[in-house]
Amino acid sequence: MNKITRALVFALLVAPVAASAEQPKAPAADTTQKDTTQKEKPAKLTDTELQVMAHYHGVNQMEIDLGKAASKKAANKDVKAYGDMLVKEHGEADKKLMALAKQTHQTVPAEKPASDVEKQAKAEQKAMATKLKTMKGADFDREYLRMMVQGHEKELAQIDTKKSEVTNAELSAMLDELKPMLQHHEDAAKELQKNEPTATR
Repeated sequence: MNKITRALVFALLVAPVAASAEQPKAPAADTTQKDTTQKEKPAKLTDTELQVMAHYHGVNQMEIDLGKAASKKAANKDVKAYGDMLVKEHGEADKKLMALAKQTHQTVPAEKPASDVEKQAKAEQKAMATKLKTMKGADFDREYLRMMVQGHEKELAQIDTKKSEVTNAELSAMLDELKPMLQHHEDAAKELQKNEPTATR
């Protein structure tokens, strides 16, 4: 092979390499997967669901208020302990409700009675609670337990209907937890009624 041929072959071999070397390098692909998905915002509660929450917020607050009254005014130590239990358990249930509302950036509204009958029942319940707070001793115990049995029976009778109005999974789960708690409170009040609590000295 003469010098000219060798030079030509060399040029042909080197040219592609040189050309590729001169081309700007494409930026390396970013293999790290960026998390572009933002945290999903919780779905807003419907007006109906907010009313369900308003109802149980009202129930919890009533039970907490009367439970505190029982802790101070009840004559029987077991009735006092029952009141303390309701303050604790309804307090915990209410915190969960409020936390859900905060999570969805909503406010639990005032409860709107669905009918005049319900409005009247609410007014009577409030009047009974006010009257109860004027009592003391064994009279308080009897009236308090009567109200607890009656009130929890009423709530148990309607909780399934309330739940059927709910589509939010978290709120639905809360109502599932609330039902056995209400049943336990009713049963405990009935047991205390059997014992006919009397004043302790």
